[in-house]
Amino acid sequence: MTVFAMAPDGVRIALHELGDPDGAPVLMIHGFSSNARRNWIGSGWGAALAEAGLRGIAMDLRGHGESDRPSTGYDVPRFVADVDAVLEQLALDEPPGAIGYSMGARLLWRHAGTRPHAFRALVLGGLPASDPFERFDLDLARRALAGEAEPGPMESFIVDLVAVFPEHDPATLVTLAGEVSRTLFDPAQAPPAVPTLLMTGAKDTRADDTRELLPLLADGRFEEIPGRDHVNAPTSGAFRRSASAFLAEHLG
Repeated sequence: MTVFAMAPDGVRIALHELGDPDGAPVLMIHGFSSNARRNWIGSGWGAALAEAGLRGIAMDLRGHGESDRPSTGYDVPRFVADVDAVLEQLALDEPPGAIGYSMGARLLWRHAGTRPHAFRALVLGGLPASDPFERFDLDLARRALAGEAEPGPMESFIVDLVAVFPEHDPATLVTLAGEVSRTLFDPAQAPPAVPTLLMTGAKDTRADDTRELLPLLADGRFEEIPGRDHVNAPTSGAFRRSASAFLAEHLG
């Protein structure tokens, strides 16, 4: 069953439950161009969370999955406000844990860094130390999507990625990438203060610098996901088990 939280600007944010309904709560945020069902529900996370006594609450980012898809309104502060709205609606008795992947991991880093009491522990997967959207040209990507221009490497990656899942609108996701790219990820600005597990696939060339983030964390550790790249890491059993065990340790 899907329920919705209402963002401050009226956008509906879809929420999905998985794992142990009576367990310690964990907010889950997927990566760019994915969604809760693809990233978490369909890749076996429910069983791993249930075994660890955790209740997963997976949100679809605006523009993704079953959440609303406005024509604009994808700047970083709105995504941060979406997390605030979800936490407010959940009205949990105590701060939850959280798992984020790729863009979801960047969002949680930013959110937890500016709201130090929002979460008790974080697992951040596929998180690069630099900003992958830094060299993204929105106009060029839009023209490439329409078949009117030859994209650069970053634009080509985004244009290919937004067309992977048929339930998404490629034009909306290209716009989203462009608006997000206006606020570059600066991990040193406000690092999370809570216990944080960083995990990246051993073959992930898009987040191969994750370890560089460790010195910024007050309580951080890093673990490699064997044999996985940036795209298929969320389906890893090792990722599921380590993330669930880490959160159970800190939420118990």
